[in-house]
Amino acid sequence: MLDTRRQLKKFLNDTYTVTLRFVFTSFSISLLLALVVAFVPHYNLSEQAVLTLFILVFSAGLWITEAIPAFAVSLLIIALEIILLGFHHFDFSTGAKEWEVYLQPWSSPLVFLFLAGFIMAAAASKTKLDIWLAKKVLFFVGNKPHNIISGIIAITYVLSMFISNTATAAMMMTIVIPLLANIDRDNKFQKAILLSIVIGANLGGMATIIGTPPNAIAVGILADKAPSFVGWIGLAFVPSVIVVLILRYLILKLYPSSETFIDLDSIKEIEHFDDSTKDISNTSSIPSWKKSVTVILFALTVLLWLTGPLHHIPTTVVSLIPIIGFTLFGVLDADDMTKIRWDVIILIIGGLNLGLAVSKTGLDLYIASLISTDSLSILWVMFIFSYLVVVISNFMSNTAATNIMLPIVVAIALSISEQSTQMVAVAVALSASFAMCLPVSTPPNAIVYSSNRIVSKDFLILGIVTAAIGPVIVTGWLYFLHLFH
Repeated sequence: MLDTRRQLKKFLNDTYTVTLRFVFTSFSISLLLALVVAFVPHYNLSEQAVLTLFILVFSAGLWITEAIPAFAVSLLIIALEIILLGFHHFDFSTGAKEWEVYLQPWSSPLVFLFLAGFIMAAAASKTKLDIWLAKKVLFFVGNKPHNIISGIIAITYVLSMFISNTATAAMMMTIVIPLLANIDRDNKFQKAILLSIVIGANLGGMATIIGTPPNAIAVGILADKAPSFVGWIGLAFVPSVIVVLILRYLILKLYPSSETFIDLDSIKEIEHFDDSTKDISNTSSIPSWKKSVTVILFALTVLLWLTGPLHHIPTTVVSLIPIIGFTLFGVLDADDMTKIRWDVIILIIGGLNLGLAVSKTGLDLYIASLISTDSLSILWVMFIFSYLVVVISNFMSNTAATNIMLPIVVAIALSISEQSTQMVAVAVALSASFAMCLPVSTPPNAIVYSSNRIVSKDFLILGIVTAAIGPVIVTGWLYFLHLFH
């Protein structure tokens, strides 16, 4: 027993040492690379732009290596901007107020928009509106295999438009795990069911501004050139649905069902999934009036978002409805608020801060001037950077990848055509959602992979096809709209 304890202690110490060594090495390499890149001679570049270049390269290195959590990098960016850019030559005695500019992204309308999305997700999960809706859809489409796939993709896609794709994928796994128990283990269709969750969760977020962080970052960087909530749907919905339909056809061909009908009775009693105990249980203790309030507030918010051009209420103002409503009526309590994905919100704020500094100091224009665009059309710029963000996002957070790339991409687009900046930024942001080649590429991938019914090769096949066709469809659609605008 004593030997076992010693071995366990040694293992934990060794693991801690390896982790600490990796963090220190990654941090040091990122810092050294940032110093080298920033402090070599850069002609026609201001001192503040040089410091911003240092922050950009340093944060990119930390995001790529994942030496520290992604949200921690965002906090570091904000601190460095305040210290290095907010005070000239570190002179804190001047009473300068310029540093306050780098706190403004905390009050960005996008922050409240995303907060509304997370609160709506928490309310839907607590009252089980999401599970109720998923069951209704599945029983409506019937028990034929291809209809089940259509139903799973549809409900996952729609929910991911308004709530976290991670939360949506976890909820859908609650539904399908009992369903899989009634399907022969050797039936390939099990994989089709699981991959349909991946498709719906990853691609559904493309359709709205709040669906996934890269969308919000694009809107933040575009500022007054950004599309409205409804405008974004007009740009993103069609290409995302086209990719979804192609992938649906692919998984049904690769993983056909050996059974003509699938028994849906196993999901009838599912009302709640306790993540702490991994048990499925009944939630009749939730008052019916809270469920009614959730449905009303959820529907009202989405309706007002979608009808913005008619009533002209700003999208962020509409976001106050779920933020205030769900807390005022007691649907969500203090404990629920602590479970909100504040790390994602901080990650978005860090991206907005980085974009602010790059634009404010003129670094974006300098980097754009280093890239010859004489022989590049705006279409080629869209293609190149859309594919580049897909490749990078397969190996690191697509939010971090978008944070790094978008300020530069927008500057390059501006050097070619000012009218094309929205199109290019939206194309890159949407393409970031096509990264799904690996189990760790996105949270929905990781959640589905944890079922032990999917292997890495399944993600690779799906991911390669998505990465190949996705940017082409997005850029083609956006360029088509641009020509006829």
